[in-house]
Amino acid sequence: MNDDSDLGCSFTIEEMQKDDPRLKQLFDLPAAEKQSSFHATIQLLPGADELEIEDGSLWNQFHLTGDDFNRLKSVGLRGKLRVTGWGTLGHAPYRSRTLIVARHQIREAVDLPQPDGCEVIYYQVGDEWRSSPADVPVLKKRFRLSIDRANGHLTNIWAEAYFGLDAGGGGGAFNWESAG
Repeated sequence: MNDDSDLGCSFTIEEMQKDDPRLKQLFDLPAAEKQSSFHATIQLLPGADELEIEDGSLWNQFHLTGDDFNRLKSVGLRGKLRVTGWGTLGHAPYRSRTLIVARHQIREAVDLPQPDGCEVIYYQVGDEWRSSPADVPVLKKRFRLSIDRANGHLTNIWAEAYFGLDAGGGGGAFNWESAG
Protein backbone atom coordinates (compact mmCIF):
# COMPACT_ATOMS: atom_id res chain seq x y z
CA MET A 1 0.00 0.00 0.00
CA ASN A 2 1.23 3.48 -0.88
CA ASP A 3 1.41 5.78 2.18
CA ASP A 4 2.01 9.36 1.14
CA SER A 5 0.65 11.42 4.05
CA ASP A 6 1.63 14.68 2.33
CA LEU A 7 -1.02 13.97 -0.29
CA GLY A 8 -3.56 12.75 2.25
CA CYS A 9 -4.08 9.48 0.39
CA SER A 10 -3.11 6.07 1.72
CA PHE A 11 -4.03 3.92 -1.29
CA THR A 12 -4.16 3.98 -5.04
CA ILE A 13 -7.13 3.06 -7.22
CA GLU A 14 -5.07 0.17 -8.65
CA GLU A 15 -4.88 -1.40 -5.18
CA MET A 16 -8.65 -1.50 -4.77
CA GLN A 17 -10.76 -4.58 -5.41
CA LYS A 18 -14.37 -4.52 -6.64
CA ASP A 19 -15.65 -5.36 -3.14
CA ASP A 20 -13.49 -2.74 -1.38
CA PRO A 21 -15.65 -0.91 1.23
CA ARG A 22 -14.04 2.42 0.25
CA LEU A 23 -15.69 2.10 -3.19
CA LYS A 24 -19.09 1.45 -1.60
CA GLN A 25 -18.59 4.51 0.62
CA LEU A 26 -17.80 6.59 -2.48
CA PHE A 27 -20.76 5.39 -4.55
CA ASP A 28 -23.29 5.53 -1.67
CA LEU A 29 -22.85 9.27 -1.09
CA PRO A 30 -26.01 11.39 -1.05
CA ALA A 31 -26.68 13.18 -4.32
CA ALA A 32 -26.04 16.57 -2.67
CA GLU A 33 -22.49 15.53 -1.79
CA LYS A 34 -21.86 14.59 -5.45
CA GLN A 35 -23.22 17.83 -6.93
CA SER A 36 -21.23 19.47 -9.72
CA SER A 37 -19.52 22.72 -8.86
CA PHE A 38 -17.28 25.49 -10.19
CA HIS A 39 -14.80 27.53 -8.16
CA ALA A 40 -12.42 30.34 -9.06
CA THR A 41 -9.61 31.92 -7.06
CA ILE A 42 -9.03 35.66 -7.39
CA GLN A 43 -6.39 37.90 -5.80
CA LEU A 44 -7.56 41.35 -4.81
CA LEU A 45 -4.82 43.93 -5.15
CA PRO A 46 -6.37 46.50 -2.79
CA GLY A 47 -6.55 50.12 -3.84
CA ALA A 48 -8.65 53.23 -3.43
CA ASP A 49 -9.85 53.08 -7.02
CA GLU A 50 -13.10 51.53 -8.14
CA LEU A 51 -12.96 47.78 -8.70
CA GLU A 52 -11.51 46.66 -12.03
CA ILE A 53 -10.31 43.46 -13.68
CA GLU A 54 -6.56 43.33 -14.30
CA ASP A 55 -6.75 41.18 -17.46
CA GLY A 56 -10.17 40.88 -19.11
CA SER A 57 -9.15 38.16 -21.56
CA LEU A 58 -7.80 36.01 -18.72
CA TRP A 59 -11.01 36.70 -16.76
CA ASN A 60 -13.07 35.25 -19.63
CA GLN A 61 -10.60 32.40 -20.22
CA PHE A 62 -11.07 31.34 -16.57
CA HIS A 63 -14.86 31.12 -17.10
CA LEU A 64 -15.69 34.26 -15.14
CA THR A 65 -18.50 36.53 -16.29
CA GLY A 66 -19.73 40.10 -16.12
CA ASP A 67 -22.29 38.91 -13.55
CA ASP A 68 -19.41 37.60 -11.40
CA PHE A 69 -17.72 41.02 -11.60
CA ASN A 70 -20.97 42.81 -10.67
CA ARG A 71 -21.45 40.53 -7.64
CA LEU A 72 -17.87 41.23 -6.51
CA LYS A 73 -18.43 44.95 -6.97
CA SER A 74 -21.65 44.80 -4.91
CA VAL A 75 -19.68 43.39 -1.95
CA GLY A 76 -17.79 46.71 -1.81
CA LEU A 77 -14.37 45.53 -2.95
CA ARG A 78 -11.98 48.17 -4.33
CA GLY A 79 -8.77 47.73 -6.34
CA LYS A 80 -7.76 45.26 -9.05
CA LEU A 81 -8.93 41.67 -9.46
CA ARG A 82 -6.31 39.17 -10.65
CA VAL A 83 -7.75 35.76 -11.47
CA THR A 84 -5.33 33.00 -10.39
CA GLY A 85 -7.15 29.74 -11.06
CA TRP A 86 -10.35 27.78 -11.40
CA GLY A 87 -11.55 24.24 -11.02
CA THR A 88 -14.61 22.06 -11.29
CA LEU A 89 -16.02 18.96 -9.68
CA GLY A 90 -18.33 17.08 -12.01
CA HIS A 91 -19.71 18.42 -15.24
CA ALA A 92 -21.63 21.48 -16.47
CA PRO A 93 -24.19 22.73 -15.83
CA TYR A 94 -22.77 23.35 -12.34
CA ARG A 95 -25.17 23.33 -9.41
CA SER A 96 -22.92 25.57 -7.32
CA ARG A 97 -20.46 28.37 -8.05
CA THR A 98 -17.84 29.77 -5.65
CA LEU A 99 -15.56 32.78 -5.99
CA ILE A 100 -12.72 32.92 -3.44
CA VAL A 101 -11.15 36.39 -3.18
CA ALA A 102 -7.96 36.81 -1.13
CA ARG A 103 -6.17 40.07 -0.23
CA HIS A 104 -3.01 38.63 1.37
CA GLN A 105 -1.30 35.47 2.56
CA ILE A 106 -3.16 33.62 5.30
CA ARG A 107 -1.57 33.01 8.74
CA GLU A 108 -2.92 29.46 9.14
CA ALA A 109 -5.04 26.95 7.23
CA VAL A 110 -8.62 28.03 6.49
CA ASP A 111 -11.65 25.85 5.70
CA LEU A 112 -14.52 27.37 3.72
CA PRO A 113 -17.69 25.27 3.28
CA GLN A 114 -18.79 24.47 -0.25
CA PRO A 115 -22.20 25.91 -1.21
CA ASP A 116 -25.21 23.67 -1.68
CA GLY A 117 -26.73 24.35 -5.08
CA CYS A 118 -26.13 28.11 -5.15
CA GLU A 119 -23.54 30.85 -5.71
CA VAL A 120 -21.29 32.28 -3.00
CA ILE A 121 -18.38 34.71 -2.74
CA TYR A 122 -15.83 34.19 0.03
CA TYR A 123 -13.69 37.26 0.59
CA GLN A 124 -10.91 38.09 3.02
CA VAL A 125 -11.22 41.04 5.41
CA GLY A 126 -8.11 41.26 7.58
CA ASP A 127 -7.54 37.73 8.85
CA GLU A 128 -11.20 36.70 8.71
CA TRP A 129 -13.31 35.36 5.86
CA ARG A 130 -16.82 36.57 5.03
CA SER A 131 -19.37 35.22 2.62
CA SER A 132 -21.87 36.88 0.35
CA PRO A 133 -24.63 36.09 0.81
CA ALA A 134 -23.98 35.59 4.53
CA ASP A 135 -26.60 32.86 4.99
CA VAL A 136 -25.79 30.63 2.01
CA PRO A 137 -26.74 26.91 2.38
CA VAL A 138 -23.59 24.77 2.57
CA LEU A 139 -22.47 21.15 2.38
CA LYS A 140 -20.10 19.34 4.72
CA LYS A 141 -17.47 19.45 1.96
CA ARG A 142 -14.95 22.27 2.09
CA PHE A 143 -12.33 24.29 0.32
CA ARG A 144 -9.04 24.20 2.23
CA LEU A 145 -6.61 27.10 1.94
CA SER A 146 -3.14 26.40 3.32
CA ILE A 147 0.37 27.84 3.16
CA ASP A 148 2.63 25.85 0.85
CA ARG A 149 5.33 24.05 2.86
CA ALA A 150 8.01 24.56 0.20
CA ASN A 151 7.18 28.21 -0.61
CA GLY A 152 5.70 30.48 2.05
CA HIS A 153 4.59 32.92 -0.67
CA LEU A 154 1.98 30.45 -1.98
CA THR A 155 -1.52 29.79 -0.66
CA ASN A 156 -2.67 26.40 -1.92
CA ILE A 157 -6.36 25.75 -2.61
CA TRP A 158 -7.83 22.26 -2.35
CA ALA A 159 -11.47 21.42 -3.11
CA GLU A 160 -12.78 18.43 -1.19
CA ALA A 161 -14.49 16.14 -3.68
CA TYR A 162 -16.37 13.93 -1.21
CA PHE A 163 -16.96 14.64 2.48
CA GLY A 164 -15.11 12.30 4.82
CA LEU A 165 -12.87 10.74 2.18
CA ASP A 166 -9.20 11.46 1.59
CA ALA A 167 -9.81 11.68 -2.16
CA GLY A 168 -9.77 15.36 -3.03
CA GLY A 169 -10.40 17.33 -6.12
CA GLY A 170 -8.89 20.35 -7.69
CA GLY A 171 -6.14 22.58 -6.56
CA GLY A 172 -4.68 25.92 -7.32
CA ALA A 173 -2.74 28.63 -5.58
CA PHE A 174 -2.34 32.31 -4.87
CA ASN A 175 1.24 33.53 -5.43
CA TRP A 176 1.94 36.46 -3.10
CA GLU A 177 5.45 37.06 -4.52
CA SER A 178 3.86 38.37 -7.72
CA ALA A 179 1.03 40.28 -6.00
CA GLY A 180 2.64 43.67 -6.41
